Amino acid sequence: MPDLTDVITWEVGCFLLAMFGVVAVQLLTGHISTRGLLMKKEGDRSFSPERVQLLLATLAAAYQYVSQVLKDPTHFPPVSQNMLLLYGGSHAFYLGRRFYLRRPARKRA
Repeated sequence: MPDLTDVITWEVGCFLLAMFGVVAVQLLTGHISTRGLLMKKEGDRSFSPERVQLLLATLAAAYQYVSQVLKDPTHFPPVSQNMLLLYGGSHAFYLGRRFYLRRPARKRA
């Protein structure tokens, strides 16, 4: 007979897999729009490298944390200092760039 923790682990795994499937189907059918996800909000709406690095840092931090949870699902692992630095630095870079681009242009003498 399976242990209660095994049953809970399977249930959580099935739930996460189902949620992933729902989001994947919604993305593929166009119900979740990704248009302009990696484009600048202002100006010529060109490609935004700061948005790409923010997305990649978020995915890397999420992958690292979920993999730690899957190794030992009995408790939540502590958030590592490196993950905080990666995530915080990525957001600081993104927000700093947004602040810099929103500043009014100064008149040149």
